[in-house]
Amino acid sequence: MTEFNFDLGLDDTEAFVRQTRSFTLGDQLRKSARMYPDRLAVDDGSTALTYAELDARSDRLANALRDRGYVPGESTVAVLSENRGETVTLAYACAKLGCLLATLNWRLEREELVHCADLVTADVLFVSERFTEQADWAVADGEATPELVGYDGDGDVAYDALVDAGAATDPLPDDRVDPEQGFAVLNTSGTTGLPKGVVVSHRAILSRVVQITIDYGLERGDNYPAWGPMFHPAGVTWIGLTAVHCGTFYPIDGFAPERITDVVLDSDRPISWLFLVPGVVERLADHVEERGLGPDDFPEIRTMGALPDMIEPERIKRITELFDAPFQNTYGAAEDGHAASGSKIPVGVAPDKETLRKHETSLIDVKFIDERWNDSDAEEAEMAVRGPSLCSGYIRNPEANGEDFRDGWFRTGDVFERHGDGTYSFVSRRKYLIKPGGENVYPAELEEILITHDAVEEVVVVRADDPDWGEVPRAIVGVHDVADPDELRAELLALVEAELARYKLPHYIKFVDADEFGRSATGKIVRAEIEEWPIDDDERVREV
Repeated sequence: MTEFNFDLGLDDTEAFVRQTRSFTLGDQLRKSARMYPDRLAVDDGSTALTYAELDARSDRLANALRDRGYVPGESTVAVLSENRGETVTLAYACAKLGCLLATLNWRLEREELVHCADLVTADVLFVSERFTEQADWAVADGEATPELVGYDGDGDVAYDALVDAGAATDPLPDDRVDPEQGFAVLNTSGTTGLPKGVVVSHRAILSRVVQITIDYGLERGDNYPAWGPMFHPAGVTWIGLTAVHCGTFYPIDGFAPERITDVVLDSDRPISWLFLVPGVVERLADHVEERGLGPDDFPEIRTMGALPDMIEPERIKRITELFDAPFQNTYGAAEDGHAASGSKIPVGVAPDKETLRKHETSLIDVKFIDERWNDSDAEEAEMAVRGPSLCSGYIRNPEANGEDFRDGWFRTGDVFERHGDGTYSFVSRRKYLIKPGGENVYPAELEEILITHDAVEEVVVVRADDPDWGEVPRAIVGVHDVADPDELRAELLALVEAELARYKLPHYIKFVDADEFGRSATGKIVRAEIEEWPIDDDERVREV
């Protein structure tokens, strides 16, 4: 088959077509600055920039980097910082140069962080004062020796001085950045080994913007309180998305309920998405109620939340009523953005299994496969996806690229149950099965029941070694206050015993403070870490 099904009468049709599709995140910022030059683009509480100012400032930084010898389309830039307005400027400077931006996950341990830095071999590393120790790890143990740019005046060169040294002109007046160039590298959760580096192109980010706009019901001018870390898709993607909508991007230093609430209260336009993950829903609700606030106090919120399968249903009901906003029924990953996030849980609804069924996301194709990539007609099978929102692959990882990508499809690693109405229910990770006595137990089977108990904030089920059965389920339950642990264990065991086969029941139930769970870059609990937690005798709830 020929590459094109049309003839333009040109010697180089490919080059002509490539030019006609040219539009990147740098172009989007220029466009937003042209349309709304005086509208606030970014405000982190200490520095505020209009779209015109952000456009000019990112030009200055891009030109300053070129002047220091960094090559458009070749050099790689990394950043280690809490959420700050400087990183938004840096992201657009990289977009305008076609340089890859690696948003390093500062939550990682030393070996993991150095590994992620080595994947991109950064030429220059931007770092805030808070994370100078992590930057030292990357330099001391890593393959590269990047120049350090200090957000707070330290490093080899100070950030403000670097910006001031550049010209406020288009850094590439005679060239364009190809939308297939990588915009950012995001790191996977690393649940089965060291994290992988996901290359997300300009094309993929802009496609995700369209997906989210359709499925979330967003409109031009919507503002975004960005407390999720910028190494998370909720940070990087929404830098571009907020510019497309010409809204205000508010970087917030982590989950800070007072600051998040204040940003929402002060917004003069609707909020696009109030990002909430398991573990923070109850804390934000408590804060709002302590301040005596209710739905009449807040501007319109198009949608809120993520990962509802992992949140106690009554908490979803409570938070949606407090803000008078629906809860987004999401499913996705750094690799594909959104795969099945095309529905909302209505205000005031405590979702059940039927409500939690997933609807496919716009602009993405879905199929189901077995272990060998063959199409599967089984009721429960692994989901694979393809479409313009898909990443470009894993950086410097041919083995993972060969295993997880085939013919344009990405295997998600997640098993879903298919329903006759075209919806899907999440079952579990394909590679995370617990096999007591050779039987298959998916953790989600237990988790979706245990989370319904009023005392349970979060729950994760992992495997535990057993001399008789090989391995058995162990439930780690996040709670805040337990008056009688033995009584609560008995209640939880009875809860699952009423619905599941006996071989699926947990042999151990451990209580921890809900804040103790270690989380991945995407906000999910990391099972591999929890498996290593020691087992106490008082956790055991059954012998066989």
